[in-house]
Amino acid sequence: MFNLAVRTAVQFNSKLFFMPFFYQQNINDTNHLAIWAIREPLSFFEEDMQLPIPIQNEERRIQHLAVRLLFKLMMPEVDLADLILADNGKPYLKGVPFHFSFSHCKGYAACAVCDKSPIGIDIELMHPRILKVAHKFLNDKEKDLLVGLTEEATLHQLAFFWAAKEAMYKQHEQLGIDFSRDFYVPKLATNKQGSLLAFVLHKEENKEVTLDYHFGDDYVAVTCYM
Repeated sequence: MFNLAVRTAVQFNSKLFFMPFFYQQNINDTNHLAIWAIREPLSFFEEDMQLPIPIQNEERRIQHLAVRLLFKLMMPEVDLADLILADNGKPYLKGVPFHFSFSHCKGYAACAVCDKSPIGIDIELMHPRILKVAHKFLNDKEKDLLVGLTEEATLHQLAFFWAAKEAMYKQHEQLGIDFSRDFYVPKLATNKQGSLLAFVLHKEENKEVTLDYHFGDDYVAVTCYM
């Protein structure tokens, strides 16, 4: 596979790119992630990436291009033109010997790679809007975990739960998911960085997955794997 720590620069379209990783982690021998703090203008990406991204909004277009360039920097051997979207919206490459997942939000692009089994990653900003949609992804047991928390702590944990279940959805790779019913996260993320077990309860299946998480200043990122 690879080790992010030793990939300090790669050649891309006759240019030498120094790794723009804002955060990188070799979770274990097979699971790896990287996050890019996006500060570059749209021209930075479009100059070297002639990809058909059918998005007019400039900010969203930058995010889509940034996560693909990040993936290319992690895995120089891939051809970005071969990326295909599955029915669940997850990008994949036919015939490659590894699994990967993308995520992006305002200011950040994230990518996770695994050479053994499906992996999912999600990055979310800790923004008050999460309060308005919490009922869509929390079950009663998870709501009980939030009782007694401060407003700030509640916001942090809601962002974690949201990112966790988005990552679980990408790892599970099936349609027809109800986030509150089919995914169960039994514990809070109590540290700045850590891991905990969660459960997929979809279609009478009881599958245990691992959630690896870390909090940044204004975001939380969660990687889900078996």
